[in-house]
Amino acid sequence: MKTSVEYRLLILVLMLILGLSACAGKDKKEDTPDQMTEQFRQEILSTVADPERANKTAKLADKLRELFVDAEQQYKKDFDTFRSLNANYDARETAFQGFFMNMNNQARARQKRVLEVHAKMQKLLTAEEWGKLEDARKKALKVDLKQL
Repeated sequence: MKTSVEYRLLILVLMLILGLSACAGKDKKEDTPDQMTEQFRQEILSTVADPERANKTAKLADKLRELFVDAEQQYKKDFDTFRSLNANYDARETAFQGFFMNMNNQARARQKRVLEVHAKMQKLLTAEEWGKLEDARKKALKVDLKQL
């Protein structure tokens, strides 16, 4: 009987520890895409010595952010459309094919615009500046991609 009480207490303590550890770090605030874009912009403005090139590059960073916002909105619309098609028992295969073809075409067009912005940034920056901005680009991209 005494052993049973000890096991119950042990299990209770373990559950309490597990519960507290699950709550640990919940207050940690994640960076938002807008915050990361602003940090990236500030990094550009402080890294690039020529103010004209720095401003043009910062505007391109804003353009990239807009493209990711558009992608997120389109993803939500596509998801709703797919759910609607999937819920319709009478939906034909051609409706699904058309939906996927349209979705893929939009994605390719967005990829093309992202690559164009990337190329323009590369053209504006020196290899040294590009390297110095690597971490800021990675952080901003990582947060943007989490949204999708």
